[in-house]
Order: sequence, then structure tokens, then C-alpha cells
Amino acid sequence: MRSRAGAAVTMAVLAGAGLLMVTPVEDLDVWWLLRTGQYMVETRAFPTTDPFSGTAQGAEWINHAWGFELLLYGVYRLAGTAGLVLLPALIAVGTFALLYRFLRREGVGRGWALVMIALAAMATRGFWSPRPQLVTYLFLVLFWGILREDRPGRPDRLAWLPLLTFVWANLHGGFILGPALIGLTLAAELLERAFGTQGPVPEGRRLGRLALTLAGCGLAALANPFHYRAVLFPFQVLGDRLARSFITEWASPPFRHPQVLLLEGLLFLLLVLLLRSPRPARWRDLAALVVFIHLTLQAIRNIPLLVIVLTPILGPLLAESAPGWVPVLLAARAWARRRLAVAVAAAAVVPVVAWWSLPLGSLGEFVPRLGVAPTFPSGAVEFVKRERPPGHLFNDYGWGGYLIWHLYPDYRVSIDGRVAVYGPRRLAEHVEIDGLHPRWRQTLDRLGFGLVFIRARSPLAVVLRASPDWEVLYEDRIAAVFGRRGRP
Repeated sequence: MRSRAGAAVTMAVLAGAGLLMVTPVEDLDVWWLLRTGQYMVETRAFPTTDPFSGTAQGAEWINHAWGFELLLYGVYRLAGTAGLVLLPALIAVGTFALLYRFLRREGVGRGWALVMIALAAMATRGFWSPRPQLVTYLFLVLFWGILREDRPGRPDRLAWLPLLTFVWANLHGGFILGPALIGLTLAAELLERAFGTQGPVPEGRRLGRLALTLAGCGLAALANPFHYRAVLFPFQVLGDRLARSFITEWASPPFRHPQVLLLEGLLFLLLVLLLRSPRPARWRDLAALVVFIHLTLQAIRNIPLLVIVLTPILGPLLAESAPGWVPVLLAARAWARRRLAVAVAAAAVVPVVAWWSLPLGSLGEFVPRLGVAPTFPSGAVEFVKRERPPGHLFNDYGWGGYLIWHLYPDYRVSIDGRVAVYGPRRLAEHVEIDGLHPRWRQTLDRLGFGLVFIRARSPLAVVLRASPDWEVLYEDRIAAVFGRRGRP
């Protein structure tokens, strides 16, 4: 009876976390991911150069997410737009279920484990869109959990990590985090062995197994269509300063946002519990925290990575301190009252934090919804499909993927979310035109753009409306399409 009630509570919290991620498709990159999957299926060819762009056509394309693109297109073929919405929710449930399992195996009670899962779900809400990052969240949990469970008396699962790396490397460039986490663990345990701690000193045999696993993961990472270039690709992205300054998700977190405040609260709680704990912190945990906190301070997109690493560290510390912190109702001796209180507390975390974390405090934003967000230029796309205005296309950066999905091969975009394909020069040219830099008009003319598809309220749209060389072909509240006057 107790196990059934506990399982029902666990399923309810996991289902609630999944429902939080059921939102309309609003990610800008999902569309070129879909089109690439369709392209591979229809042509039975693997693209190594760009087929979608008019400015970078034929440029080298390290399409590290090819496996996910095929998966995404398969889901779309089977379930349409609803499948695109539900896929992130299902992967989120799987990710949180694994986190819950690892928390329980580290001795965290059901109530505290579910509270941690609910907090993790709230801290990462908004990041679960149908993109290859979903794979990285799931695989990072697997790596971190297996590494933390690798100790005497537990099953040896390190041999699974090279195989997981092979799969991960063909789904998303974030696979580099797996071997990096192994390397961090190995380095931390070498330091523990060299300097000694109050805890158990790592055995030489374990260190050797970690080193062998790291080498195996390194070899497995090369088993992809791009070999060593796929390994270098994440570092290439990190080294592109212009792209990182231009793309919003690479900006530092907005520290006044309630979700970021929630993450700060979790980190503060971790610090307090580490100071109160009679056992010293493991160097492995500290090394991972330092690296992932640094990554999160560098870019918003890394917040879920920090939450995944933080949760299995904070959970046991919280459970260890629970006797002095748990409310009286949770400490009641009557089993029924305690079980009910734990269930209510765990389930209540999601809506309470949800209400608090919204800028407008509106719980209506958390109602699960299917479909596509009304922020895409569907009306302008239908106009272009119907009227087929001529001209070399210049488009808004964020809409490039959407235009690839709807207008290719009749039109090729000037830019989209595959920044590495375009390179710094082409991105700089786009920024110059879109940002109305001093030579924007000369650059627009030099590149031969005769059709402009941009946001209706953008500065460029305002200037083109007043220009005698351009005319408005279509306009609504979202998008405007301009054509050169006197075009053939």
C-alpha cells in the first residue's frame, strides 16, 4: 500500500514537471532542423556543405546534430506539430526521472527528492524546446549519475560511457561535456589521492578505470561523420566572439529574472549546507560546480546544465539536514499524515514557484498548449508563396530557419541559426545591414539583395519604407516584405 501511494506521488510530480514543458513551438531553430531531416530523407544524402543559403551556399557545414534532425523529422511525420510540442516534455520527464532515481540511490528520501525535482523543473522551464540540447540534458544526467555511483559496493557502469558518447556525438555537439566531466572527476580524485582528505582516498585501480574510460570516450567521440572536426566544433563556436555577442542565448543570465533568482537561492542553500555539513565536500563535486557555474555565468543556455549537476549534490545535503528543518507536520509520527504532507509539499512546489517566477504572476502561462506560437511570420510567408516576388532574399536572422522550412528550394535565405556555416564575415555583413551601420546601404547593394523579409517594427523596415528605392509588397503587425522599385 505504501509503495503504491509513493509511486503515485512520484508519477504525479514527474507528470507535472513534464506538463510544465508543454508549450507552443516558439524556438527559432526548430524549422531548419526539421528541413534538414526532411532533406536527408528525401535526397538520401548526408549534407556536408550548405544547401539552404543564398549567401553561404556550398560552404562547409559540420552538421553535428544530424541524428537528432532525423529523429525530429520522424516525430513530425508521425505526430505533426503536436509531436514537436510533446517530444521535449517526454525527454524532460525522462531526465527528471533519472535525476530522481540517482537522488534516491544516494539516500535521499522520497519527499525531498521530489521537492528537488520540482525545483529543478522550475529552474529549467523555458529551455525544453525541440532542439538537440534536449539530448545533452538527458545524457549529462546519465554521465553524472554513473560517475557519482561509481564507488565500492556499487555496480560498475563506467563501461557504458564510451557507448553513450558514441550515440551522443551523433546527436549534438554538447557531447564534449561527457568526456569533460570524466576528466574533471579524474583530476579531482588525483588531487584527493595526492593531498589526502578526511574521506576515503580513491584507489589506484579506480583512477585507472576512469582514465581508461576517458580514453574510450575520446575514441568513441571520433566515430561520427566529421571525425576530429566534430570534436573541435564546440571550441570553434565558443571562439566566435561576434556570434556570441549577437545571439541572445549566449548572453549572461538576466540576474533579476525570477528563475535566475531561484537558481541563486539553490546555490546559496548549497553553500549554507556545505558549511553545516560535518563531512568535507568532495573535490569532484566542487570541481564540477566551479566549471558549470562558470559556464552558466557566461551564457543563459547553460542554466539547465548547472541545475543537472547541482541537483544530485544539493539533494543529499538537504536530506541530511532535514530533521532540523522539516516543518512539524512533515515530522508527524502518523504515517498517513506524514505521507500526505510530503505529497502535498512536493506537488505544491511547482505551482507556487511557477506563480512567483512569472514576471506578471500569471498562472495562465503555465497551462499546457499545443501548436505554434503566433510570433512567426506566417502571413508574410503565405504572401511570398502565392505571389513569388523575384529577388535575392535578405531576411531577419531569427526567421531564417522558418523560411528554410516553408520557402526552400524556391528561395534561399541570407542567414539563419547555423552561425558556424556563415562564418564571421557573413554574420558581420548581416549585422551591418540589420543594424543600419554607416555602410549598410552599400553592403545591401553589393550583395545584390532585391527582396527584404524583416520584422515590421525593425529600424531597417522604418528606413526602407521611406526609401524611394524600395516599396512595401506586404505588411502586417509581425512582418514586412520589401522589393526594389523597378525590379524585373
